[in-house]
Amino acid sequence: MQNAAMQKKMMQKPPLIAPTNHFSWSTLWSQSRWSLLLVLISLLAAVFFYSQSQSSQRQQLLLSAQLEQQKRLQQRELGRIGQRLGQLQAELAQVSLMGNRLVSDYDLVDELPVARIDSNLLQRPFNGFADLNQTLTQVMSQTQEYGITLVALESMLLNLHINEITQIQGHPVPGSSQLSSGFGQRSDPFSGRARWHRGLDFRGKVGEPIAATAAGVVSLSERHPDFGNMVEINHGQGWVTRYAHLDAQLVEVGEHVEQGQLIAHMGRSGRATGVHLHYEVLKGNKQLDPARFIPN
Repeated sequence: MQNAAMQKKMMQKPPLIAPTNHFSWSTLWSQSRWSLLLVLISLLAAVFFYSQSQSSQRQQLLLSAQLEQQKRLQQRELGRIGQRLGQLQAELAQVSLMGNRLVSDYDLVDELPVARIDSNLLQRPFNGFADLNQTLTQVMSQTQEYGITLVALESMLLNLHINEITQIQGHPVPGSSQLSSGFGQRSDPFSGRARWHRGLDFRGKVGEPIAATAAGVVSLSERHPDFGNMVEINHGQGWVTRYAHLDAQLVEVGEHVEQGQLIAHMGRSGRATGVHLHYEVLKGNKQLDPARFIPN
């Protein structure tokens, strides 16, 4: 009986104990909401800082491009100004040479002020546009001083007291030469059309001597695209003689020459069909017939 009771007791199922339910949807939603909010805030912060970084990089690139463009413009402007200053320096040097020769030839140290060029003035580096402008002002001041030299040169030439009719005389080709083209209307040897010839042409051989037809100062000695190698002599009172198509020049700008002095050799440089000398006489920049000043 006792065993049967025990077996019966063991056979009975223990009573089910309902588990305590601790899960809450409201708690889960509250926790998830805050997590999502933190993630959203982090995402927005990341996007903000990324956009700020991209904007900063774009601004830096734009600023670098602007600075580079400004640098190129400044370098180009400095190059143009430097080139102009170099040309101005060459012109001043030429005038200085003329003044120095004039002082030396005529002993006019007290009467003729000759300015001196600072050789380092235009050859040193410049510290910006302000320094460049200051240098340009100094160069312009020197230009005015050299203008005094030119005025004195003209005054000296005017005081030569040479008669205007007889000051230019003599033949520009002292040796044997033949007149190949006269002054006035003629047929252009290149185009064949009628054209005014402003001088006399003398045919000859390469290297024949060319002489100054009056005393004066060489005002030009250079190569011209049409006249080729050429020389001009200023005789004062607006009188100028021109010698063109030369093979070589033997005088320099500022040099004083005497009548009959050898100044060049005949050639065919420039726009020429053959070896010859083109000779002009000018009065106040107007060409006159040179035959009036050549002895018969």
